[in-house]
Amino acid sequence: MNSCIIVMRLLLSGPFLFAPAWSYNLDVRHVQNFSFPLAGRHFGYRVLQVGSRVVVGAPSEGNSRGNLYQCQPETGECLQVTLSSNYTSKYLGMTLATDPTSGNVLACDPGLSRTCDQNIYLSGLCYLILQNLRGPVLQGHPGYQECIKGNVDLVFLFDGSRSLQQDEFEKIVDFMKDVMKKLSNSSYQFAAVQFSTDFKTEFTFLDYIRQKDPDSLLAGVKHMRLLTNTFGAINYVAKEVFRQELGARPDATKVLIIITDGEATDEHNIDAAKDIIRYIIGIGKNFQTKESQEALHQFASKPAEEFVKILDTFEKLKDLFTELQKKIYAIEGTSKQDLTSFNMELSSSGISVDLSEGHGVVGAVGAKDWAGGFLDLKADLESSTFVGNEPLTVESKGGYLGYTVTWLPSQGTTSLLAAGAPRYQHVGRVLLFQQPKGGGPWSQIQEIDGSQVGSYFGGELCGVDMDRDGETELLLIAAPLYYGEQRGGRVFIYQKKQLGFQMVSELQGETGYPLGRFGAAIAALTDINGDELTDVAVGAPLEEQGAVYIFNGQQGGLSPRPSQRIEGTQMSSGIQWFGRSIHGVKDLSGDGLADVAVGAEGQVIVLSSRPVVDIITNMSFSPAEIPVHEVECSYSTSNQKKEGVNITVCFQVKSLISTFQGHLVANLTYTLQLDGHRTRSRGLFPGGKHELTRNIAVTSVKSCFMFWFHFPLCIQDLISPINVSLSYSLWEEEGTPRDPRAQGRDIPPILKPSPHSETKEIPFEKNCGEDKTCEADLKLTFSDMGSKILRLTPSASLSVGLTLRNTAEDAYWVQVTLTFPQGLSFRKVETLKPHSHVPVGCEELPEEIMLQSRALSCNVSSPIFGADSVVDIQVMFHTLQKDSWGDFIKLDASVSCNNENLSLLEDNSVTASIPVMYPINILTKDQENSTLYISFTPESPKTQYVKHIYQVRIQPTNYDNVPPLEALVRVPRLHSEGLITHEWSIQMEPPVNCSPQNLESPSDVAEPCSFGTEFRCPVDFRQEILVQMIGKVELRGTIKASSTLSLCSSLSISFNSSKHFHLYGSNASMAQVVMKVDLVYEKEMLYLYVLSGIGGLLLLLLIFIALYKVGFFKRNLKEKMEANVDASSEIPGEDAGQPEIEKELKDPSCLEPLQKNDACPEDEEGSGGD
Repeated sequence: MNSCIIVMRLLLSGPFLFAPAWSYNLDVRHVQNFSFPLAGRHFGYRVLQVGSRVVVGAPSEGNSRGNLYQCQPETGECLQVTLSSNYTSKYLGMTLATDPTSGNVLACDPGLSRTCDQNIYLSGLCYLILQNLRGPVLQGHPGYQECIKGNVDLVFLFDGSRSLQQDEFEKIVDFMKDVMKKLSNSSYQFAAVQFSTDFKTEFTFLDYIRQKDPDSLLAGVKHMRLLTNTFGAINYVAKEVFRQELGARPDATKVLIIITDGEATDEHNIDAAKDIIRYIIGIGKNFQTKESQEALHQFASKPAEEFVKILDTFEKLKDLFTELQKKIYAIEGTSKQDLTSFNMELSSSGISVDLSEGHGVVGAVGAKDWAGGFLDLKADLESSTFVGNEPLTVESKGGYLGYTVTWLPSQGTTSLLAAGAPRYQHVGRVLLFQQPKGGGPWSQIQEIDGSQVGSYFGGELCGVDMDRDGETELLLIAAPLYYGEQRGGRVFIYQKKQLGFQMVSELQGETGYPLGRFGAAIAALTDINGDELTDVAVGAPLEEQGAVYIFNGQQGGLSPRPSQRIEGTQMSSGIQWFGRSIHGVKDLSGDGLADVAVGAEGQVIVLSSRPVVDIITNMSFSPAEIPVHEVECSYSTSNQKKEGVNITVCFQVKSLISTFQGHLVANLTYTLQLDGHRTRSRGLFPGGKHELTRNIAVTSVKSCFMFWFHFPLCIQDLISPINVSLSYSLWEEEGTPRDPRAQGRDIPPILKPSPHSETKEIPFEKNCGEDKTCEADLKLTFSDMGSKILRLTPSASLSVGLTLRNTAEDAYWVQVTLTFPQGLSFRKVETLKPHSHVPVGCEELPEEIMLQSRALSCNVSSPIFGADSVVDIQVMFHTLQKDSWGDFIKLDASVSCNNENLSLLEDNSVTASIPVMYPINILTKDQENSTLYISFTPESPKTQYVKHIYQVRIQPTNYDNVPPLEALVRVPRLHSEGLITHEWSIQMEPPVNCSPQNLESPSDVAEPCSFGTEFRCPVDFRQEILVQMIGKVELRGTIKASSTLSLCSSLSISFNSSKHFHLYGSNASMAQVVMKVDLVYEKEMLYLYVLSGIGGLLLLLLIFIALYKVGFFKRNLKEKMEANVDASSEIPGEDAGQPEIEKELKDPSCLEPLQKNDACPEDEEGSGGD
């Protein structure tokens, strides 16, 4: 298992934000690469800067020896560090540490293995190497466990009850033979007892010592076939078998393996066997229930779950040895009182290491059943003190404490050390220990637990002394397998407080790399950016081909954003695992700048930091203020020359790295920009451009340059000063690789990450008289151009007119604020002639939730509203749906500017109230079944009844303001002729009480419709109303002449018209019915009818006689037809006496009628002559 730990450690640090790297703070263009063909893929697993060299760890890939190499930056060569040792250090180079004080190196191999009684022990092998790297001074084996063979006396107690079939019984015997044969060369002794109702010792330990052949020892076993007295059998073994005279060894561990197929048939206690480790194997169908399985727990050691095995068939016994062997292996050599399987046998000491002031510690993750711990090494490296979990609990087992260890420098009287346990309860834990300086007992002072399962919290640790005062301020704890937000890995920052280290923030890699292993390596760097604070590098070896993040120190901790992200692909196209290890505390090239060594797969990259500089800039202007006459619209270029403004720009370089020994020359690209924040600039360089760019070389000596700019015609904004911005950046050409011997002479600097720009303003002169102070006097009033009343129609709008005057000097940044009710929505604003050239722009202010009003802010003629200026402003609003508006809406308007005296503000605000009228939607119409016509004759009834029917629909509105309504019903007036009279009654549905009122007689008596009585009826606002006027019309006297009369009725709805109006006009609420009355006069007509009949008959007789006289009733058609037939039968030309007949027959007008059996009149006449 511990070999897996070492392999996993290799994976974590090996194939275990922000776009491509920026060049701050490390130079990625001129790097040094250490590699050679025989280096191996794990070359670069650990890197360490020692003096002016880089020590590289290269654990072995196979069974070969791991190595240490020293690489020379001056020559680019790597040589093996000579170590005199008889051991094959397979994992040498897996852990390295250097003493900051002496520069000595401690290198360890945590995988030193050896065999002890067929068991493999793992411990460590460490070397202490001087700074000159000329061989080890000391060699030690921390955590070495002497091989002590453990004696075990094992008894098979097997069931012989009658419930077992013979073949099943034989399989139990075969299983015991198999176990004894496979453990024949170990320190085990065996004995066997069969139990049923009675108990029989098949062979004792002495028998096994004399004859170790299982077949012979079990050859005479006979199946007893009785009951299952398990309790008695266990006591029998404890008292009668584990006896020294029968071969039992007093120092051996006692083990009892019980094999049975059924529950016990007796009841006893087994106190006699409490010092025996008892395993029980239940076989067969009798243990299918949970109760039967738990019954076996009473025979097993505790915890019972680890000492009970259930098999459903006897065939599975032959496959049980592998599992049983693990349990036997776990107890071999273990004391009777302590069931802990391993102490230091699999410690893997040296899997982590740290060295400070000659005091070394190494991690031992496999100690105490992989609960782990660390070893406090003595000066000889052979003696050590183990420090682990106190107390050692079941939860701490498997936690891998000591996977990482790091000293935390302190100026107090105690030394601090942090140790990581990344597998503690699957979430990880970091423990802090302290020890009195000079030696003494260790004590555990703080526990820091992880939060995410499987994150490997504590897999990497780093203490940071931010201000290099010898006191640790930050503890960085990595969780390289942490997952969240598509980021793989996280580093948690803990700050030292009075009560211990407390988490303050965290560092993360770039998104898109969920398996990036950010935090697989952490290193505190020497100050590389010149702020005298420690910087930190974090490796993420599985972000593509690997990446390294640089986090700069800042007051109180680390910057949460990296100043640089360096990708492995920038170093080499085929690089892998870049960032698996990092170290950067030395100047390897002698240029006064820190260098950083980064390990990758089979190679090491050395990155050099760059000198950090600050550019000191200064801008000045001549003249200091822009003359207004140069930019006024009235200014003419024809008779005057514009002077413009001169700008003087100065640059100077200042180094922030005090140790840098080279000559500083910064190649700058700088840009001057005029009014860069505006679309149209108010300043122009020669050529009409508002910006210019130049390249210069700047040194520590101040360099100054002068530029001139002028102005376009007619600048409107004379208030805001013109912005002149200067921005600059470094530029460098592609060069050859840096020469490490150049000592900084060829190293281009980098800029401090502060803003690389400067902005200054050139103000305009103020034309405010001799005192140079402008004082405005504004006055605001409501004008008559706005709406006088607000009618709440569906598309209603409101117009508000304002008049603004400035009766004094120029006003700056004039702002009009108009407050209006919630029901209005701003639509547009405009200025009216003759002031339409004055710009006005309005925008609605954020709505206040608790207020019942909204506000509009309008900028007038920004930025200057000139002296003695007047402007008429019209603001248009839409209306919104709202329950209630009240009787009036209130409008508050105010005006302000930046330069009006407080004593002149009394006329800067005004209030107006506009009446509100609510709509009424009433539809009134007469019904089709109303009586529209009646007539009276002398024979008709003298009395007729009529109906005038009206329907009133009152539509509800969206407003709560509902007025009282009244229906006005008018009925006809009596006519002056006096021939008819009428009576009327009013019926309404729903019923209401109506009050009649007589109306005055009209002045025009010839008016066709006049009303005599008016009924006033109250109406419910939200109902449909049906009104019926029933009248009785009666004829008086005799009709002497025909005539037509009109009887009219009407219905209208009345309300308070001062607060409400008809939505669709007043005619919609009025209806009228006009009924026509005909008076028909009838005379005596019988004698007239008789005379008319007689006259008609005489006229008909005269007509008949006249027709007869003219022969109308005589016809000769028959005679003409017969004559035609005779003429056609004769030969033509023979009868010359008939020329007239032939002539007549040739008349075409007669041919066609003859064919139709009709005769022409001439033929009829001819035939009549024959």
